[in-house]
This record gives sequence, C-alpha cells and structure tokens, in this order.
Amino acid sequence: QEAQAGSGGTYGGLGSGGQAGGGGQKERGIKHISPGQGSVLVLGSGGLIGKKVVTWLRNRGYNVLEVRDRGHFDLRVEGILDAFDSYDVRYCVFLACEVGGAKFIESSKQDVQVGIISSNVRMYQSVIPWLTARNIPFVFSSSYLQGTHNGYGSVKRLGESWIRALGGLGKVLRLWNVYGAENVGLKSHVLSDWAQQCAEGGKAESLTDGWEERQFTHADDAAAALGIAMEKHWEMDEVSDVSSGDWISMRDAAGVLSAAAGSGGWECGVSFNAKASPPREKLSPHLNGTLHKYWKPEIPLQEGCRRLIEEYRASGREGHKQEL
Repeated sequence: QEAQAGSGGTYGGLGSGGQAGGGGQKERGIKHISPGQGSVLVLGSGGLIGKKVVTWLRNRGYNVLEVRDRGHFDLRVEGILDAFDSYDVRYCVFLACEVGGAKFIESSKQDVQVGIISSNVRMYQSVIPWLTARNIPFVFSSSYLQGTHNGYGSVKRLGESWIRALGGLGKVLRLWNVYGAENVGLKSHVLSDWAQQCAEGGKAESLTDGWEERQFTHADDAAAALGIAMEKHWEMDEVSDVSSGDWISMRDAAGVLSAAAGSGGWECGVSFNAKASPPREKLSPHLNGTLHKYWKPEIPLQEGCRRLIEEYRASGREGHKQEL
C-alpha cells in the first residue's frame, strides 16, 4: 500500500523550544514540522474532518501524508504504519477512530457497542506505541462525550488517559458536534441527515422530539483548530475543547437549517416525533485555554447550514462519502 503525499501554499510552522502544556515536560529531541520541512501524517484523512484538515495543511504549505480509511491502511494491524518509516514524519493528526452521530454511538445494539470498543482499542494499540517509539508529537481528536457510559465514551476516555500519560507528546482536542457534508447512513450526524433529506425532497424527519440541546462546530472550524493545535503544540494544554460555546435546541437548529435553505430558494421543513433523545449530562466547554488565544470558530450555524445544503445539491443528491 502506497503512502500519499502532497503540499500547498505557505504559512508559519510549529515553533521550537518551550514547554509542553499541562505537564511542563520539555521537548525531547523532537524534529519540528514547518512548511516544506518534514511531513504531517493525517490518520483518517478520508473522513468528514480529515478531508478539511488535509486542505487546511496543504493550503499553508505543509507536506501531507494520508491514511484515508481502513481500505487504504487498516490501523488496527500492528506494524501497518511501518510503511511510513522511510518518510520524515514530524507530526501526526490522529482522527481515525470508529465514530459517528448519535444514532450510531448511542445504539442499543450489542454488536455496535462491542465493535466500537474492540476496533478502537486495537487501533490505539497499533498507533500510539508507533508514534511514541518514534517520538512523533501528535494531536488526538476526542469528544465532549468522553464521559458517557457507552462504548464510545469508554474508548475516548481510554485514549485520553493513555495520551495524558505520555508527558506532552500527545495533545487532546475534544470536539463538540462537528457537522458538514458526509455520506448519510448509520454513522452520519443529524444536521447532515436533515440537509441531505431536504436536498432530495424538501423535507426531513427527526428521530427525536427535538428538545435536546447541542453546541455545533463546522468541520472547517474544527480542522483549523486541529491545525493550530499542531502549530502551537508545545504551548497547548493537555486537553482543549473545540466548540462554538452556543447552546441551541434541535428544534431551533431545524429552524436555522430551514432559513438557510430558504435563502437559497430551497424548501426544508423538519418534522419531529414524540420520542425524547436519550438524556446527556449538560456540560460546558472550557473556551479560555491556550488554543483559544489563537482559534475562534468563524462559521455561524446559518452559514454552515447553507453550505451543507449547497454541497448536497451540488453533489448530484448523493452526499459525500465518509469511511473512517
């Protein structure tokens, strides 16, 4: 299997010197990444966020190596990443986990929950020791749902715990409800489901009564946060939240989606059923850390929804494929 590489424009690179955030651990003879020097390895580059991360990096002149999905490189296989030993990998963006929207991660099916745990644990056992043995700094995409009592929450907690024990080599970004155009199916997210249905037929159906509240982050904003976390790695806190900070009910989010569709001359009405969403603890993101000195979300929900519907309509009403 062949590694993929590429580059783009120019931008400032990851600084040298300093101390690792959170643990105060000094850098340990690690080569620094900068545009044109070394490569960034993006694990999960074929996914919703991964595609945006690759674009962000290449637009700023970084050389990028990609593992798109399991069909490209199965990261659960020990030693699979040895194929990159001949490349000068200086940083890694670790996105390749078994993830999905609420209907996937909150599924009551035993095989789904067991599969989430088994697949991700095997991936951790392959990827994290490989990065550690080569002293490659990395950022790991976690979730604000890491505290939930299901397979998804359990494996995200495990990943965070392992990474925090590495003394600053890895940093954790907890993502809050990232949305963007993706293939609609078991793993897709609610705004994507609704937008794709509206692009096809002008209306969508919710699986819940819509009274649950969420905070949303557009995939482009999430990608920028991950890129900045790379550039500011040795300043970063151990764990950082990536969110807009704005709570909105799903009923109100449906209204935003409908308004965004209407601004383009399209119809999009969302109907709700009587089923309540499974309860979640209402947490608050910490948005005053080191990351937030350099990063703020730039895409408001209405603009993000407008882009979402436009992308589905432009794709020939087929959605964008996501396979992690």
